[in-house]
Amino acid sequence: MMSMTKILMLAATLTVGAGAAIAAPAERMSDVQFLQLNRCAGLVSAERLGGGDVKVAETLIREQSRGREPYIMDRANEMRDDAARAARGASGDYRVRLIAERDGVCQRLAPNSTTTTMAHGPTGAATPSTN
Repeated sequence: MMSMTKILMLAATLTVGAGAAIAAPAERMSDVQFLQLNRCAGLVSAERLGGGDVKVAETLIREQSRGREPYIMDRANEMRDDAARAARGASGDYRVRLIAERDGVCQRLAPNSTTTTMAHGPTGAATPSTN
């Protein structure tokens, strides 16, 4: 399992290049971006973080899965499960950091982020979060 510091460093690295690298949904994501997308799917699916539109992430994962090496697919599934598990038990500052990751890095991975986003529904209205 990755430490929180490593996860945040990975998220920061992806933040810098994710927006430009994924300008069109037809472009192939790098393996690192694909892994982050799967982590985002786990975060978005977590009701503890306020939930979100996981269909956007699932569609993009399905499109981007074609031709991936089996070990990348295995790691992607692990990252999604680990993120969902971490979100279920998150509280306090850790919960806030996971929400910030979901609303930051994950939004840049979603196509057409101004009209449909992973953390918010198609209208752009924020999903209420619970403590």
